[in-house]
Amino acid sequence: MNRRYYRPGSRLWLALRFNDFPLDVLNINAPTEKAMVVTEKQRVIYANECAQKSGVGYGMDITTAQLLSNCDMHVREQQKESQTLKDLSAALYQFTPYIESYECQFFPQSGLLLEISSCLKLFSGLCVLSEKIFDFLSSTPYTFQYGLAHTAKGAWLLSFHQNKISGNETKELFCERLNMLPIQLLHDFPSAVDALEKTGFKTLGDISRQIAVQKITGIKKRLGAQFADHICEIFDIEQNFQQNSLFDKPLTTYKPIEFFSEHIQFDYPISLSEQLHYPIEHLLQNLSQYLRKRQLQCQRIEWLLADIYRNKFLLTVNSDTPESHWELLYDLTLIQLDSRELPFEVDSLTLTCHHASSAQNRSQLLSFDHSRTTRGGARSFIITMAKLKARLGDAAISKLSYRDAFLPEITNSSIAINEKSNQQLPDLHKKAARPAWLLPAPILIEERKQGLYWRGRLTLLTGPERIRATWWEMPTARDYFVARRHDHVRLWVFLDLHKKHWYVHGIFG
Repeated sequence: MNRRYYRPGSRLWLALRFNDFPLDVLNINAPTEKAMVVTEKQRVIYANECAQKSGVGYGMDITTAQLLSNCDMHVREQQKESQTLKDLSAALYQFTPYIESYECQFFPQSGLLLEISSCLKLFSGLCVLSEKIFDFLSSTPYTFQYGLAHTAKGAWLLSFHQNKISGNETKELFCERLNMLPIQLLHDFPSAVDALEKTGFKTLGDISRQIAVQKITGIKKRLGAQFADHICEIFDIEQNFQQNSLFDKPLTTYKPIEFFSEHIQFDYPISLSEQLHYPIEHLLQNLSQYLRKRQLQCQRIEWLLADIYRNKFLLTVNSDTPESHWELLYDLTLIQLDSRELPFEVDSLTLTCHHASSAQNRSQLLSFDHSRTTRGGARSFIITMAKLKARLGDAAISKLSYRDAFLPEITNSSIAINEKSNQQLPDLHKKAARPAWLLPAPILIEERKQGLYWRGRLTLLTGPERIRATWWEMPTARDYFVARRHDHVRLWVFLDLHKKHWYVHGIFG
């Protein structure tokens, strides 16, 4: 390859465009002589060669396409296409760490963009590297075209008129090839292409010559800033200086999907759940090391139990709080495991953690002793709550949170234990004498000649505090008092001004 291409900062992009992607991902076995189309929103977005010969084209309605070619129609699965691109990116990660997916906005073209300049020396040059990539893709069911250029979008356009890779390509050669391309390849800008055609522009070279004669501001004013930016990215032009870009944009580093999975094969079948305790602890400790080294945390793990007859049993363990240490997950696993009998004699045990989140924004426990006895009271509380929820269910444990309302019974809201409670009380609530805990519903107080009775005689101490609310639904007016019972228990009682009855509503601690 030409030595000029090894200068610092130079880049080399390989575009991989999958021609028949909408049809290939559907994995349909059909003869090539059969007309087939893929549709989206009752329109044709892909037609194979046989259908195109019959006159079927992009954007045609399905009724016309059916009349022209008697084709087999299949609905596009865009989610499956995106997932397939992710799978291909993960496979191509072995060749380069810089991988971007590319999907046209107005045309069903999908592909991948690989920046390979940093990997040329590792693979002994451009020709060897490209051959390895092409050999790998040839083993997949996806047909593809490739393009090579000094920019990502330039490589994508050259994939429509691919040239054989020699290893001696230069930026000047790439620009010459781009100048020969028709402007119709700018699929994402159909209105701009239409305007250029009416003006007499035919190739990208016409656009680049216009930029050389006049500043690109003319194109920006006529066809929009987005189109002008796109042209600059194709040719690697700096708009402000009308020259080659002085600085390259940072590359997007592909991050493969990581997950933890570890397996233990036992020497003999295990019939008691107690015999699984140590293997479970061992696997969880390995998971904990995996998470902490990567500054990750997880809330869900899966245990797969299997026997020699290929019977399988899946046990899912969830935690309310993200964890990077193994103790809580161990306790939760035993709670679920010890509450049931093993479905069969276990021959192997597999621990899998598919999803983990970053733990960088969370304070971590600094400890050089990872034994179970070094955890503080806060962690003991979390473990206790997790155990109770695992045994009693999610709805069995809750906590109180304040809700802004007039009626006292509405201000106390029961929320899940892991949710954040609202403890910001208004000044009126802070100054007024109100109990923290209310009865589930106000209880009628017996009125006698001697006074008020509820499990004993009541004496009013302070009050009243008048509360009015929900006048637009049902008028409510209450006078609240602090009362003392004969056994010195203090109660929160009120007089319903509409019903003229007394009720007890809360008990002070």
